[in-house]
Amino acid sequence: MIRRVAAVAVIAGLVATMSVSAVAASEGPVDPGSRMMLVLDSSGSMAEATPSGGTRIDAAKDALRQVIAGLPDDQEVGLRVYGAEVFSQNDPGACTDSQLIAAPDTGNRDALTAALDDYEPYGETPIGHALQEAGKDLGTEGPRTIVLVSDGEPTCAPDPCEVATQLAGDGVDVRIDVVGLDVDEAARDKLRCIADNGHGTYYDAKDADDLVRSLDTSTTRASRPFDLTGTPIEGAATPADAPVITTGQYLDTVPAEGGLWYRAERTAPNSTIHVGVTHRSIAFGAMGDWVAVSTHHPGDDPAAPGLCGEGTSFPLGTLGHTSVTSWVENADNPCNTADEVYVQVAVRKGDLAGEPVEIAVYEEPPLADPSGGDLFPRPQEPAWTPLEPGEPVTDVVPGTSISNAPVVSDGSYAFDINLGETQVVAVPLGWGQNLQAQFDSALPTGAGLATHGPTVQISGPVRDNAMLDFLGREPDDWTDGVWGAFPEGTTAYRIGAQTQTVGYLNRNGGGGASVPGLRYVQVSFDTSGDPLPYTLTLKTNGTAGEGAPEYAEVDGLTPPAADSALVDGSGGGEPDGDPAPRAEPTEEQALSDGGSGEDLPWTSIGLGAAGLLALAGAAWLVRRSRATSTP
Repeated sequence: MIRRVAAVAVIAGLVATMSVSAVAASEGPVDPGSRMMLVLDSSGSMAEATPSGGTRIDAAKDALRQVIAGLPDDQEVGLRVYGAEVFSQNDPGACTDSQLIAAPDTGNRDALTAALDDYEPYGETPIGHALQEAGKDLGTEGPRTIVLVSDGEPTCAPDPCEVATQLAGDGVDVRIDVVGLDVDEAARDKLRCIADNGHGTYYDAKDADDLVRSLDTSTTRASRPFDLTGTPIEGAATPADAPVITTGQYLDTVPAEGGLWYRAERTAPNSTIHVGVTHRSIAFGAMGDWVAVSTHHPGDDPAAPGLCGEGTSFPLGTLGHTSVTSWVENADNPCNTADEVYVQVAVRKGDLAGEPVEIAVYEEPPLADPSGGDLFPRPQEPAWTPLEPGEPVTDVVPGTSISNAPVVSDGSYAFDINLGETQVVAVPLGWGQNLQAQFDSALPTGAGLATHGPTVQISGPVRDNAMLDFLGREPDDWTDGVWGAFPEGTTAYRIGAQTQTVGYLNRNGGGGASVPGLRYVQVSFDTSGDPLPYTLTLKTNGTAGEGAPEYAEVDGLTPPAADSALVDGSGGGEPDGDPAPRAEPTEEQALSDGGSGEDLPWTSIGLGAAGLLALAGAAWLVRRSRATSTP
């Protein structure tokens, strides 16, 4: 593929990744606080020719025209250039040579396109200053994205890597993505540093075969780098002041000190209150951020309610999540019978002050027999069955979080993932069923991937950890070396995850699969390297409906179902039982079954130097999340 075409495709793909197409916009509006600033290199070196003819700046302009034309009407976007007016570094103003062509707005598409024609390669490369100014252009509120297009190293102070660190540190919703056009190794390292420090992605135009993707697919990827949604709520510092929560999804902010308290009023005795939390994490596992959620009965001391259960997150990517229920085995326990249940959300590790936290709440109806005498036994742990990927579906776009994950069916799906991304799809799962998810790709070759690669995890409908916890017993066909260096000659990469079988008694006893509903398969890529194509294969096992309990009929409470999200972003109300349309694979894309294999570990990937510590932390958290009190 010729270099100029590669440059156009790369920039188009990059900016499209930060935008939403007209199709996507029709399904859901762009966040009104989302702003994007395009920063274009107009330095003298952009006049150099590409192998196909034309100049680098011509290639950049062609790509930017395409993506500007495809932006949705409600996406705020602006344009800044640098190196366009002052010729030599010795001239006054060379290192502050950056002009705002168009402020971020929604009605400026014609002006943006026309402005591209007015700028030609001319001066120096003051990237650091241009980034500082772009940060000012975007303001300090809401999701903000800078897309930097450059063909070389900066020639002026300040250091753009330091500027990127400062901008990203000023707000969790800042992201700086960078595309390098025909750059040498030194320039690539500097531009990649900007993207890494800016919580963004670096794209290299020379890697066109790896980076070019279908525009129809890439333009539907959301502009938000991370999505937590729900009805705004303010948790209290004490149980006495706790606001009421009902079935639904809420959004709060982590306080600088202490925890957040909420109060769930039971609709009927012996109903089960499920609470899950989702949060951002800046690192994996033991090196990441941990949040705990716990349930409590009122007890004798209103200031110190009795503990029912607790769960703690252990993030394997940018999404951290965990859950807990109010249920304990004794039907007469106050955790089951009290008129209200208190919920506390607290940070256990890391500095998340000021960060958003998503809280999912679901009240499960009581059993027809509160004693549970007619319950089926807790399902046995399933065994991993070898999976052979089929012909992949190519027109499904994964979500950026649990809240916007598309609902899909069994089959194989072709995706690609960028550095720092988490991608999510949802799969219906009924009573008596378990889910397998398998990740296949060519072995990544980018820097830092000699020891670890992407991760796969599965969470339940109320953000529970739904995966098996068999540590260190990978199936035979998984890639060797996931906890260390890959063996010499390894060219393919395979990992996976598997849920427990859905059964009522998989609740506070451990297992995270006590109710049917959507399961969220999450792939995260949080290490050095280039965008990575992969195939995700999904397989549902078991007989749907097997072991289903009988629920009492209670006005206002809805029993769980396989295709129900149980909670949605609208806050209080009944569970969401009408999920998005599923992506059905063709008959040729169906999976082929194999024989029984080895059991699957709880986690599927090493964490580099932190791997052993992560293993220990994971085992501790699995045990901790099962704890209940108040016998």
